Amino acid sequence: MKYLYFLVLFFFSLNAYSEVLEEKKVYRLHKTVHDIPLARDASKKFIAVKESKFEVVDATNTSHYVVRFVTLYDIGKVKSTVRKDDEYLLSKTISSVPIEKSISLSRGGAVSGPLIVPFKYRLNDDSLTGEATLGYYAGYSVEPRLFWSDKRIPITPFIAGGVTQISVNEGEDETSNQTGVSLAAGILIQNWAGVNIGLVYGQDRIGNNEWEHEGDGWLSFMVGWEL
Repeated sequence: MKYLYFLVLFFFSLNAYSEVLEEKKVYRLHKTVHDIPLARDASKKFIAVKESKFEVVDATNTSHYVVRFVTLYDIGKVKSTVRKDDEYLLSKTISSVPIEKSISLSRGGAVSGPLIVPFKYRLNDDSLTGEATLGYYAGYSVEPRLFWSDKRIPITPFIAGGVTQISVNEGEDETSNQTGVSLAAGILIQNWAGVNIGLVYGQDRIGNNEWEHEGDGWLSFMVGWEL
């Protein structure tokens, strides 16, 4: 259990929130930005409409990011005039407000990362066990907009695999700890600071058909960190 706690703290430290945009990552604008200079000719200015996505090409300059737009949107009569095949200088402050306050990391696309399943509700006998699984998940994230607001919620169907320590009853007052394999699938339905929380269905196998939970299904919540 102490080892599990250490892993949780370690992964949280890896995903601490940063105020600096990272190169090669994709971000989404939460406001329309006007007068964005073209990198190769700063005298030419363009518009990127709210919801547009951009990739950070260079984050080394103290006053701006060099970005390349990958998805463009128009809202009403306001049109995005930036182009996908050009690079632009996105100021690190818009009207004295840091640009980080007006964007979020895009969660769309393929995602993967370490997986922790802290407990299991076993469906064959309605028992709740603390046999945690440590593993890895992979899935594809989409970002649908909530119909009552402009907020987008990443939703990620995924598959996963990992290892688990199983306490096996071998007779009266006798148990043994065995290493098993967990196979799972589920959906991540919430995101906070790079941490995903979701619902997962899986099965454990230790290669012993006499074990009461061999191949039977379980449900759990999960915590996963994106890489």
